[in-house]
Amino acid sequence: MLRLMRRSFIAFLMVSGVMQVRENPQQPVHPNPDRVLKLVEALKIKGEGKGYYFEGARTLEIDPIGNLYACDSWSSARRSHLMKFSPEGRFIKDLYRQGEGPGEILSTFDFTLSGSEMFLYDTMKRKIVVMDTDGNFKTEFKKETAPFDELIGAFGDWLVILRVSRPLERQTSRLYDEKNAIIMLSKDGKTEKDIFMFTNRSFYISPTQGGGGMSWDPFHSAIAGDRIYVCSTQNYQIQVLDMAKANILFSFMRAYPRVEHLGRDWEKKFATQYNAPKRNYENDVKGLIFGGGRLWVRTSLESKDKGALYDLFNSDGRFVDSFFVDSRVRIIKIDDDFLYASVSDENELPFLVKYRIGEPIGAR
Repeated sequence: MLRLMRRSFIAFLMVSGVMQVRENPQQPVHPNPDRVLKLVEALKIKGEGKGYYFEGARTLEIDPIGNLYACDSWSSARRSHLMKFSPEGRFIKDLYRQGEGPGEILSTFDFTLSGSEMFLYDTMKRKIVVMDTDGNFKTEFKKETAPFDELIGAFGDWLVILRVSRPLERQTSRLYDEKNAIIMLSKDGKTEKDIFMFTNRSFYISPTQGGGGMSWDPFHSAIAGDRIYVCSTQNYQIQVLDMAKANILFSFMRAYPRVEHLGRDWEKKFATQYNAPKRNYENDVKGLIFGGGRLWVRTSLESKDKGALYDLFNSDGRFVDSFFVDSRVRIIKIDDDFLYASVSDENELPFLVKYRIGEPIGAR
């Protein structure tokens, strides 16, 4: 009875226009869910070759003629890279220049491709570097105040930025709200406008206990045209932001069996030392990727034999499919019937692999 009343209330909200919520069942439309997704290797690029090396791609962009641009995971031992490869996987050049001068990046950065231009955000020097797809420097501009936390992507004539506002007063060790502002920034850096604010929580340690903190709620986002899909809660709920209208179009969820959080030794010690709240469950959503007109959701469920469970939704939040992908295959890009992943072999050597999705996915 309570479930029926809840569904009736949600239906009322959707009809009245107060709030659009889509509830999905535990099983998707596809008749064969929870299978292992068939992947066929189409291209494999080693982490080290003639004239280049990288330590594992974390971001990938593809230009209109199929060239690949892979940003690797930075470590203190080796500098970052922004590798350009031909559609056939031939190394062309490293577009990253380390340093503090014009067109140079000090260490870590985010990047996005928009038309014929590349935008790199230097997270330490707080500047955005603009170059063409051959790596030729065009211009740069710096954010002296109110720096950004992440360059999410591009939308039309705008860059889409995340700025996190953390609480100034942290007098007790507890959970505090953080404000995650989605910001539209003109590509010349002159115009900035806030379009929406998401809230999540982090655990901060008071100065009397040494200061510091630990993330508590996740923040995952994926751009799809004029929309951003966002998960900012531990529970399975995704909101859809219309960037042009600066409002939430709708949110959606699905019935999900939560995964128990076992906790490691250091977490137990941390909780005891700072009186941190106990985390009972894993974050339901571990990542979002949009591609081929659908949203891929990496969930908290992992099987030793099958890998990580991914849910598939259409653009309107309908749960259409669910399947496992080998946990060693870290998906970083979906491009129609292909997916790109950072993969390590049994010797922990990194590869960038392009797979063809070897079966129909989604609703039939």
